[in-house]
Amino acid sequence: MVSVAVGLLAYHLSTEATPVLGLDLQGGVSVILAPTETATEDDLIVIRDLIRDELESRGIAEPDVRVEGSNLVVDLPGVRDQRDALDAVDVAGIVTLRPVVLCGFAPGAPTDELAAGQELLPLRDGLDLCLVNPPGGTGEVFSQGSAAPTLEPPPVGWGVSVDLRTDGAVVWNALAAECFNGTAQCPSRQLAIVLDDVIQSAPTVNAPSFAGSVSITGSFTEDEARALSRVLNRGAFPVGVEAQSVETVSPALGGDTLRAVIVSGLIGAALIVLLMLAYYRRIAIVAVAGLMVWAMTMYSATVLISEATNYALSLAGATGIIVAVGIAVDSYVVLFERLNDELRSGRLLRNAAGRSFDRSWRTIVSANVMSILASVILFTLSVGSVKGFALYLGLTTVVNLLVYFTFAKPMVMLLSRASWFSPTSATERVLAEQATS
Repeated sequence: MVSVAVGLLAYHLSTEATPVLGLDLQGGVSVILAPTETATEDDLIVIRDLIRDELESRGIAEPDVRVEGSNLVVDLPGVRDQRDALDAVDVAGIVTLRPVVLCGFAPGAPTDELAAGQELLPLRDGLDLCLVNPPGGTGEVFSQGSAAPTLEPPPVGWGVSVDLRTDGAVVWNALAAECFNGTAQCPSRQLAIVLDDVIQSAPTVNAPSFAGSVSITGSFTEDEARALSRVLNRGAFPVGVEAQSVETVSPALGGDTLRAVIVSGLIGAALIVLLMLAYYRRIAIVAVAGLMVWAMTMYSATVLISEATNYALSLAGATGIIVAVGIAVDSYVVLFERLNDELRSGRLLRNAAGRSFDRSWRTIVSANVMSILASVILFTLSVGSVKGFALYLGLTTVVNLLVYFTFAKPMVMLLSRASWFSPTSATERVLAEQATS
């Protein structure tokens, strides 16, 4: 266990891999969004989930998106620029599907001769305008979350595949038939996917109907395909939202909080170590060494979680780790007290060590499993910072059990047979005196 813990720590330090920190520990941006029209609680929950999916797809670690009253609060750790923050949470707007009459108009083209419902809308690159007819459907035709970028062999290249909802297939296929046949409604045979009055893509329809899914291809780059996938995954936004306030948590303030967490954690650990040494004397070396192995393993586990998921180490998560230090120490206290009982009954240390571990193991497992179950329930039912607390409390408890079984037990057994831990050693005499006092 020691070699694994040291090896992982050395690897992460050599590669300069560090845990991703949350908003309160590294700074970032907090945005308050308000609906532009009357919104129900269900509407806000839909918007919250859409925003969270968008942020996670952008790789922002542990975005905290929550409903507070009639508003939405979005915390973005590590984001420094307010403009970037607003772009990241800007998932408002309704995706519409509009038949294209003609593309290629220059910006500034006259609009006074357009037919009713027609508009000149810009392409996403802003270079050209397209004349489009009124919407024939919305993004509700697509199954939410089903759009994904695809890569086909040349000359196709990057594209997007998206599933159609059962009720949405009728709407989509009606539009597809018009554009495929080049009717007066869609003479260009192009169907524009529009978001916030900007044409995200205007693919040419190459089939009169589609069964279950649609493949959109063109001269896409990978970034363009991923961007279009995000647009299609939004579907129809229930209501519009706009930013009411944007606040920046400075890196300096986050750094101060991080230093306070580290200092408080070190002070607490030092006091625990001193107390253990004062009360249990030499045998307390098992607890001290065990906590060191536990700390190294936890650092590596935190780095791995940051690399594999979007869960950052926030102040709540750090609190969960500090709380788990007490749980870890309790495990050694149970062992040492059981060892005292065995010595009180007249057994030698080398005989008492194995019996103490075997008889204390069930108690330690029961206590730790209860903590793990509580963490799992809390993680499942909660959101935001509470989820981070539950994650790290559960993780540290699991690591504690692992270290206790694979490190503490072998170390106790080895020390009990060492010459300086012999039945006549000063340590054993002290423990015997404590047991009989």
